[in-house]
Amino acid sequence: MAYRIDMEALRRYQDDGLVTALSEAQQRRFEQTIESALDARSDAGGSSRLDETEERIFIVEDGDSLARIAEEHNVDFDELLDLNRREDLPNPNSIDPGDVVFVPTISPQEAATSARGADGVPLAEDDFARSLRERGNELEYADDPSAVDYDAEIGQLSSDITSYLESLPADERQAALQRFYDRDWTDAGPTQMAIEQAAKTTGIELEETSHAGPEAEAEAREIISDAEAVDDPDEALEMLENKYDAAPPAVQAALDRSSGARAIAEAAGADIIADAEAANDPAEALRQYESGYAEAPERVQDALDRSSEAQAIIDDAADWAAEPINDEIDDSERPAASMLETMQRLDTLTEGLSPELVAEVVDAMVPRIEESQQRLMDNGYAGYAIGPQGTTTLMTVLDRVAGTPTGDAAIQQLAEHALFDMNTLRASTLSSVSQGDAIPAYALAVATLDGMHGDFTEQIVSAVEQFGDHAIAGQAEDYAAHLDELSFLAVNGGAAMTEEQLETAITDYMQANPEWQAQLETLQGQLADSGVELLTQIQQLQSLPDDLRADHQARIDGLLDDSNSQLAVSTALQERPELVRGEAGDELIATFTELGITGDDNPLAMNLAGAYLRENVILPAADIDPSDLASLQDAHAQLDEALDNNPQFATLLGISSSDLNEISDLFHGLVPTHDSNFDPQRYSIDVARNLNNTLDKIDAIFRDTPFNRAFRTSAMAIVGSGLANAIQAYGEAPSLRNALQVALDSARVGVDGAQLVDSLLKPSEGSGATNALKLGGKFVHLLGAGLAGVDALARLSRGDVVGAGLNAAVAGGVGYSVFGTSSLAGPIGFAVATAATLGLFAWDGIRNVQHNNRFQTPTTAEFLSHAGFNEEAAQALSDQSGEGYSAVPLLMRYGELHGLEPEDTVEWINAIADDENGPVMLTALRDNLHNTLDKFDGDITQFDEHADGFELASPSLGESRSGTLTPRSAFELDAILPQLDIESPQAYA
Repeated sequence: MAYRIDMEALRRYQDDGLVTALSEAQQRRFEQTIESALDARSDAGGSSRLDETEERIFIVEDGDSLARIAEEHNVDFDELLDLNRREDLPNPNSIDPGDVVFVPTISPQEAATSARGADGVPLAEDDFARSLRERGNELEYADDPSAVDYDAEIGQLSSDITSYLESLPADERQAALQRFYDRDWTDAGPTQMAIEQAAKTTGIELEETSHAGPEAEAEAREIISDAEAVDDPDEALEMLENKYDAAPPAVQAALDRSSGARAIAEAAGADIIADAEAANDPAEALRQYESGYAEAPERVQDALDRSSEAQAIIDDAADWAAEPINDEIDDSERPAASMLETMQRLDTLTEGLSPELVAEVVDAMVPRIEESQQRLMDNGYAGYAIGPQGTTTLMTVLDRVAGTPTGDAAIQQLAEHALFDMNTLRASTLSSVSQGDAIPAYALAVATLDGMHGDFTEQIVSAVEQFGDHAIAGQAEDYAAHLDELSFLAVNGGAAMTEEQLETAITDYMQANPEWQAQLETLQGQLADSGVELLTQIQQLQSLPDDLRADHQARIDGLLDDSNSQLAVSTALQERPELVRGEAGDELIATFTELGITGDDNPLAMNLAGAYLRENVILPAADIDPSDLASLQDAHAQLDEALDNNPQFATLLGISSSDLNEISDLFHGLVPTHDSNFDPQRYSIDVARNLNNTLDKIDAIFRDTPFNRAFRTSAMAIVGSGLANAIQAYGEAPSLRNALQVALDSARVGVDGAQLVDSLLKPSEGSGATNALKLGGKFVHLLGAGLAGVDALARLSRGDVVGAGLNAAVAGGVGYSVFGTSSLAGPIGFAVATAATLGLFAWDGIRNVQHNNRFQTPTTAEFLSHAGFNEEAAQALSDQSGEGYSAVPLLMRYGELHGLEPEDTVEWINAIADDENGPVMLTALRDNLHNTLDKFDGDITQFDEHADGFELASPSLGESRSGTLTPRSAFELDAILPQLDIESPQAYA
């Protein structure tokens, strides 16, 4: 949206009417741009002078057009065209960022008689109010207040307001003046005084408003007077801030817009300016200034932002950096050398500074570089050649300002001046990007220039693809190889285990392999770093202009199509919670939806959804405390930010915005109401009712998708934390304990309510983290540890890889601080479940002839023993088929078809091995099943009660005992068992 500057190009008017000073660099640039625009208008037959009574100056930003500017500022389009008939704007439909546009002023009468909006208010009223604020702000912050006739100026403001009112129907004037009065006139106090004066003139009686009136202004002046009487500036500021904090909102508003309060802040900031000015060199001056600024109170920072002395420090630094290019040129080699020295000085100036301050310095450098370039061309040179080293140095500096509005604008300007060596820029960019570094900001700006024809952009996209195809692929290969044995054991042996048995088996495996565990964490860290880097690169590519990105969108979309990149990103979502917390999470969700990564059938969408809920709903819920009003307010605010009116998140989930808003409303209902007379029984009843309603709605919206469990867990985190903290605050009332246990059981999230409540209410052992938490925090850790990590592998063992992936993501970050060393949540459970979800091992990755029998080891037999297999059975079942499949899942499938639970099937298999000739017969049974697994490519779901077509009912003794049969169904396997002298499993059902 185009923004307005004043006629002298000294100030910028913000959307809210506040005024900020332009930097010296901006002033120079806009002065030249305005002068050129006026010359072009004069050449086209228009006026060469500005008439501030008839026109205003606006600076074009990306996406603007004359039609849009006319619409936004409620001016006649033809009148706008007349003011901008210029030689430099031959096509009114094409204007560029940085262009000057002259916009007609709008009179009070014109504003009042403009078209009406849906609410019946004139559309131009906002624009008129902005002009009132700008004028009031200029009076509030006049450079020389003694030269201003405030009575006359406020009187003119009042007259214009009165003119506006008189142009409205009489029955609308009261409401219109009240609307003006109810606006926030902070930093524009004279306008509020003019409104009050207009009310007296027109006889309109204004209702009370939250803004300051005469009494508040008087109290504010008294506070300022008391502070001004203190000699020490810091003590004066401290007094002002203390009295400000104790003052009512109306007085605070009066203080906020007071020039006296601003003067006190400026005095407190004088030492910061003085320390910087006393520095030995410009670089040290900038560091002194930034150090003081960072430690200063917000009021002082605001004063420094407006300070001409602070701007002078920045300008002095820019002058020093520009000295080499301002020297006289004495030979043809000098320009490139001079520019290199300037770039090196700029690097020295800005290293280690905040992006915002670096942006101000770079912005100040732009006009200095432009002026030196022009001098060179006036003297017959082509301009400065920056050279390879100068280019790489400038790229380094500009990466420090990327993402700041001032810095991004300066980067684009430098690119348009072609201040780069293209070969160096290309080589440096492609080399760094292919290794995972962020795309240099300068490269992105250069890619948008006319004449690049997308070639450079295509090369950048290729470099990102190379990063995924080589660096990430190699890391993923190492990661999957490291997990091969454990994943095989968990997927196959886990089919015969309870969750507790699987947990014990993995724990023993890790304790026997401490170096393996350390290496896993190292590999995960590398993958997480690469996932962050890849996401950064993708988001940078998505930020390119639409027309430029369109030609490459399909390739950008494909950057997350392969399993290696998905693993890196999933690991990053697990290991780097800052990616999904708050605004960063919202931005990432927006990127995923733009790329079409949505729905419950997409592992990345599920992992992001789980991680987002973890960081923005589940973990923050730990602070919900019915005895603490502030915690309840924070909980509502957190839910508002995460779920309310979040259409991008709804798209990621594959549901409507209205459905997500309904869930959000129900989650708000789960947050307890603060009551000084707390009634445990009443609270327990409310919890049960609200939770049941919420769970019913979650079931209705998500049905049996993996998102159901994630939202149930989120709801349970809110309810459980509230109940846990209520127990801590009000005592362990039976109704509260029972309510928590019942809530856990009714939530159906796979946690034993009684067991978790017992763990919650007894002291933690060896858990410093939870000892320092409220019970709500301990509850969240217990819930996450007892649910999602365990459930991920439990689902995985049943073949539900989709559900496993999401539940691993939900578990991430919650940790096992209560249960200590348990292995199913945190890095191990996440590693196995996520890698399996993405197909990096298990059914596809380890089933090929090259892996034949590589897991037929004592480790496999030992792992299987945790399922209850005796030594002979575990040894026999550690063998794999020719294609690398384990017979254990198929045996569990066979037992299930006969009505057996896994532990019953284990008992049946042990009984086989215990017979006199049992190990031999069990081996023969296993070999027959290996043939089945190889035929089915490991898909045990193809093994059912009966097979299609002819079924073998009378197998031969020799084939049965030699293990050469291929039973395709339970019926055929039933027929083989008698030939092996093995009793039917039916007896164990």
